[in-house]
Amino acid sequence: MKRMGLMALVFTLAAGSLGAETLLSGSVGLAFGGSTDDSKISYGGTLTLKGSSPFGFAVDYAYTPDFFGSGFGNNNLNTLMGNLVVMSPGHVRVYGSAGLGLVKSRVEDAAGLFEVDSNELGLGVGGGLLIFPSDGNLGIHGDIRYFRNLTDPEPDDEFDVDLGNLNFWRGEVGITIRF
Repeated sequence: MKRMGLMALVFTLAAGSLGAETLLSGSVGLAFGGSTDDSKISYGGTLTLKGSSPFGFAVDYAYTPDFFGSGFGNNNLNTLMGNLVVMSPGHVRVYGSAGLGLVKSRVEDAAGLFEVDSNELGLGVGGGLLIFPSDGNLGIHGDIRYFRNLTDPEPDDEFDVDLGNLNFWRGEVGITIRF
């Protein structure tokens, strides 16, 4: 996490010196469908760097407590994704993103007898709407994303990837600051 924070800071400083636009978004939303037993509240944020072209790069993080339900004791899910972004210009922007990153799940039973702490490669795709009401630097956004873990179907020395069983949707809204 410290490395990702440091990388985000370096990207932000580099973007500012190159005349790129930096967008910092905080959000709250719901994780739902797929591997969740019910809708779960999710908190997160995104740092997006975009130049004069429609393309950019984003680092997206979200934390979802009790992702697997109350029957599993203490549990949560974290996602940290690096995304390629395509965004329209203007005050009202439509965007899409896709990327790879970390899907970290943690489950501890109520009695404390077992603990599962899993770090897996994940895939995230989605899109949304970003609105800057005026020429100011404060806007609002809403988006929806689909996440899926990726696994190695055969434990051998070959690099092969398959879609895993962990999957869910996340819808969110939040505030965006433009630098």
